[in-house]
Amino acid sequence: MTHASHRLRDFVQTLRAHDEVREITEPVSLDDISAILESSPQAVHFHQAGPEGAELVGNVMASRARMGLALQAPPRELAATLRQRLATPQEINFVDTAPVQQIIRRGKDADLRRLPFYLQHDEDGGVYISSALDFCVDPATGARNLGSRRLFLRGHQSLSTNLSQPSDLRRIYLAAAARGENLPISFVIGTHPLDFLASALRIPGDEFQQIARLRGQTLDMVRGVTNGVPVPADAEMVIEGYLDPLGHRLPEGPYGEFWGLNGEMHINPLFHVTAITARADALHHTVSHGGRDVARMEASILAQITTEALTLTLLEGAGITPHAVYASPNAAVVQHVRIALPRAGAHQARAVIERLHAHPGFRFVQIVDDDIDVFDDAECEWTLSTRFRADRDLIVTADLPGIHADPTRDAAGRTAKLGLDCTAPPGAQDHLATRRPRLPSITRHPATNILAQLANGPANFRQLLAHSGTMDARDLAIELDAMLQAGLLRRLDEGDWSLPA
Repeated sequence: MTHASHRLRDFVQTLRAHDEVREITEPVSLDDISAILESSPQAVHFHQAGPEGAELVGNVMASRARMGLALQAPPRELAATLRQRLATPQEINFVDTAPVQQIIRRGKDADLRRLPFYLQHDEDGGVYISSALDFCVDPATGARNLGSRRLFLRGHQSLSTNLSQPSDLRRIYLAAAARGENLPISFVIGTHPLDFLASALRIPGDEFQQIARLRGQTLDMVRGVTNGVPVPADAEMVIEGYLDPLGHRLPEGPYGEFWGLNGEMHINPLFHVTAITARADALHHTVSHGGRDVARMEASILAQITTEALTLTLLEGAGITPHAVYASPNAAVVQHVRIALPRAGAHQARAVIERLHAHPGFRFVQIVDDDIDVFDDAECEWTLSTRFRADRDLIVTADLPGIHADPTRDAAGRTAKLGLDCTAPPGAQDHLATRRPRLPSITRHPATNILAQLANGPANFRQLLAHSGTMDARDLAIELDAMLQAGLLRRLDEGDWSLPA
């Protein structure tokens, strides 16, 4: 049986129940899709997209709140939930029939021209589908591989996808090409956000099972009707086919890229379509990739979660337990991370920065105390003006390899990284002037004479008010000042009231 709870259409219904979906029921040109998605803070369900009137949904993963609904976890606990799910093995079950094969088109009927390929950015080199997950089994080793790709339209039964950068799929393809073999691949269009999250992981293990682990249950898979490649049985659509062994020979792109910049052209191999299978009511899917607003790119939201989980894992390996971790979606993947350390462990700030700088990515690391909310941009910026001193707390690590397409890399592919220790110096938070103001919290108690109360030791105004018996703080203020001027009380350096020495 299939798991309806992990069908894309059912997840969109969950989003709808939380007012996270904008419905567009009138016909929409494919030319207008990108602008509508970029202007919408919600997911967008197009009921009639393009000449074919396709149902198409976008922005599904474009917020932390939506990914919280996908993981069924509070938005601030996504990294911890991800790690917990990955630590729990699940089964993979192969089925003979599946909804994703309700419609099967082969040969000329498998016409890519019918699918909603569209232009996403003004300098893109063509139209593409941005939401494909690639499923492949290495014919040499049997290892199961998962990734995410854009599909660049070439012809009615042909497309290309980017294999120009190091990846498991590139390695598998080059080995197959060296043997003169086709490489069967299936591209899934329309699946649950957790499957995309699994595709963003860079950890050892069976990558198909990573989907099952993130879903938290057995994963039903069905083999392709023409290439035998397994795919999730509850997917919306599958493009089956193979990469031929003729190698990288066709120019592809350019595209808007995850750095928020235009990428360069690539030379890539050709994919030949052998079948398109789909549900009878297939819901097409698109993801926003590239563009000026990096935080709205779905790849950035997925990278946020995986980067936070990676940070926790790296620090755990160093025996460091942070109070909280936040990766910024405003920067490209695995680049900017903020970490709050327990005050007692603030001396580990430099070790944390050095540990993360040694790993690919992590070009900007900010360490704060645990009284700072790392999810709050304003609070973290505040620490720069109050706790950071450049000649003491700035850490620059030079001559490190930059990650894929890092625009700051030099000709040798090297870059530099920045660390900011924004923790308060040792002992600083023991003083009034270095403690952060808080809202008053007053619990009223039975009235106690001021002098009797201060006989137990100094107290601040709030503490005296709680035991004053008055509901009007103005009365207490006047009474205290009169006692001060009469010499019955004195003020201590940090403002507490006290009996005379």
